[in-house]
Amino acid sequence: MYELLQHLIAFKYACKINHWSTDKYAAHLLFDRLSENIDDWVDSISECYFMALDKKDVFKPNIMNPKLVDKDLVKMCESIISHLEELQNDDELNEGMCSLLSAIEEGFLNKMALAKLA
Repeated sequence: MYELLQHLIAFKYACKINHWSTDKYAAHLLFDRLSENIDDWVDSISECYFMALDKKDVFKPNIMNPKLVDKDLVKMCESIISHLEELQNDDELNEGMCSLLSAIEEGFLNKMALAKLA
């Protein structure tokens, strides 16, 4: 689950890198749109999983893993979706977490479609 948080944070950062690097206004807005909801999802996972299980000690400054940042947002979406699917197959997760991960996966399917427009 921690790795998923790292991927989500890296995705938001990659969106911002693309956002700051473009000269096209439409692309600028698109990259902003792609970064929407990420903070909410990271917060929900952090609270519903780590904090609920009293695993707060995992939160360290190195949660932002620069090796996960890739300007190819479609590739990042595919990687995150794959990771989400693996996590949803974990029989140890409660129904609420599975529902949250499913919603995030749906969000990333939409993000992938948008990223293909960039």
